[in-house]
Amino acid sequence: MGTTGNSEDQGGQELLKERETEELVDGGFVRSLDEYSFRVRHREHTARRLAYALVGILGGSFAFHYIATLVLEFNGRSNAVENLNRVFNAWLPVIASLVGGAVTYYFTREKNE
Repeated sequence: MGTTGNSEDQGGQELLKERETEELVDGGFVRSLDEYSFRVRHREHTARRLAYALVGILGGSFAFHYIATLVLEFNGRSNAVENLNRVFNAWLPVIASLVGGAVTYYFTREKNE
């Protein structure tokens, strides 16, 4: 009976080794998908930060434009106000489209929670 116990142990060890090698993939073990969710969260945080930053830049652009216009008008520099308006009219569509795209992506992306 002593020999049957040893052969069962050896058979079990061989089976265990076979299972370990079955789980191996080129370069490592197969992991569950839950271990890779940090990348999704990182993308969500990045999208949120970009949306907030671009909305802040848009608001700051408006504030800068109106403050600079007031300062230039009170100092009698009407020709500089016209140039500032031209720059702002070129800048506004660019930043507005960036804000629109970022905010749309932020609110319509698929949430993985």
